[in-house]
Amino acid sequence: MSDALEQLKLHYPDIVMKNIGKNSRAYVIANLSTNHEGNPTLACELIEAACKCGADYVLMELDEHTNPFSCEDIKNFHKLAQDNGAVFTTKSLVNSIRQISPIQQFKNINNDEDEISNDLQLAFPSIPEKDTSEDRKSYETVDLVEKIQQKFPKHELQFWEFQEISTCLPEVVIAIGIKAISCKFTLDDKSIGYDHAMSISTRDFRTMVTNIRTVEIALGTGKKDKLSPSELPCFKKLFKSIVAANNLERGSILKAEDMKIKVSDTQSMCGFYFPVVIGRQLLSEVDEDDPIFVSDFDGLQHYTHYMPFDDPIPEYIGYIPEIDLGRPINFKSPCYIIAEIGQNHQGDIMMAKKLIKLAKKCGADCVKFQKSCINEKFTSLARNRLYNSKNSFGTTYGEHKHFLEFTEEQYKELRRYAVKKVGIHFTASAMDPVSFVFLQYSFDFIVSLKVPFVKIGSGESGNVMLLEKAAKACVPLVISTGMQTLADIRITFETVSRYHNHFALLHCVSAYPTPPEEANLNMIKTLRKTFPNTIIGYSGHEVGSSLTAASVALGAKIIERHITLDRNMKGSDHICSLDPSQFSKLVRDIRYIERNLAIL
Repeated sequence: MSDALEQLKLHYPDIVMKNIGKNSRAYVIANLSTNHEGNPTLACELIEAACKCGADYVLMELDEHTNPFSCEDIKNFHKLAQDNGAVFTTKSLVNSIRQISPIQQFKNINNDEDEISNDLQLAFPSIPEKDTSEDRKSYETVDLVEKIQQKFPKHELQFWEFQEISTCLPEVVIAIGIKAISCKFTLDDKSIGYDHAMSISTRDFRTMVTNIRTVEIALGTGKKDKLSPSELPCFKKLFKSIVAANNLERGSILKAEDMKIKVSDTQSMCGFYFPVVIGRQLLSEVDEDDPIFVSDFDGLQHYTHYMPFDDPIPEYIGYIPEIDLGRPINFKSPCYIIAEIGQNHQGDIMMAKKLIKLAKKCGADCVKFQKSCINEKFTSLARNRLYNSKNSFGTTYGEHKHFLEFTEEQYKELRRYAVKKVGIHFTASAMDPVSFVFLQYSFDFIVSLKVPFVKIGSGESGNVMLLEKAAKACVPLVISTGMQTLADIRITFETVSRYHNHFALLHCVSAYPTPPEEANLNMIKTLRKTFPNTIIGYSGHEVGSSLTAASVALGAKIIERHITLDRNMKGSDHICSLDPSQFSKLVRDIRYIERNLAIL
């Protein structure tokens, strides 16, 4: 039996070693451990199942003392794995690459242990040609890894032997740069034996591999100089233009009060032009509520020409960014988790209350709604546009939005219910300046809707009027950045930071749902680097929760996800929402990640 392993090399000389560096995808290793029970038939079943679940390598920890199989058995194992697109190996990978188990213990490794070069390339047997079309992007190492490698320069965070019961960590550690994951694999984790109990069954293993591959393609480039293709439908539907607040004559010199920023049926200048055109002369007359175009001015250039924020934002040494959203949020605090109810209540206040209670039970810190003044947010043409969608609650878009909008008294009732009875923070997105005033200041102190912070949604983050009003009020703001380039986000940052720094920026892709390949999670790292003194978070609209969990490892400190009673309900947001069981799992996963990655 002891000769079987040596003979394997003679029978298969085509097995070569392949260097795995930062540019390759992560490799998933199914460790059969002792789960084969020395039975060749069972071993073959395990190998075939692991391959079908997506394993790149199938490992048996065999040596001359523990090998119960014949040379012929091992040859069969190798061929079976190869026929299923994987590699069978008996070489212990743990001894050749950096092992971290569990990952938080890496911080305690003594600097004198294991002399490992920083430019180490990891050696693996080559995998048979497959998935040649798969995207193999280069992913930078995030702050957590950089700090660890600065402290322990002789160690590389590359390999992780997965020995946890929860399966949320593998896809998450991919986001921080780990390139190989090994976990014990079994056909039945209820079988007798210690290794079976510590192993992943076929269903969970398949899910883990799927999530790993999803996170890999979702990391993206970390750049955003144009809108994602999937954002275009939302952009066309909710793009806000500068419109005339009253009838304007040709030759008029524009003042701030002459303009409003609304969703218009005809797209024109975006809200970033608002401060640019003040004091400029109109070349044509514009009727009230009609859009104002770039061509209505002489020599008007793109708005970024007038706001060239090219200099890097300085990082203040010793300054610890913090924002109070009902509890202080900083780089060391647990993630603040927002359950976005939005308009998933279907216009039913009892359903809204049920969602509030469920959000609390799921572990959310806050529930969030959307407050709109329909006439202030939409022009008359946009309100009267026919809306024949399967998600429509009215004949026109205005009727649809009115149906889903609660009254001011209902909002006050919901706030009392959330804060006083359920015990959860309550807030809303201000979708226009009038709604912002309502959220903060409309009523006296006892009965007014005093929220701990105001959310500025992606559709409003280019609304300079709203941003100015919100910033001048000096209340905490959480601002989403969907449908914005990095240059746009810089303008938003500069607009608000002139007044205070009690705001956070959330990476967001305004697509419902967001395709994983356009999630661009590395934008979280970009935002952290570009705005080093600002809390960064993630507002996700993807199906499932694995990308949201990965965003925590990348540094997101505020998480926002829609919650729904049923993802199949009528309405455009339900499909990208989490039902209560999914939301509960997300919260558990986030808290588990925070503990195990030691990022608190």
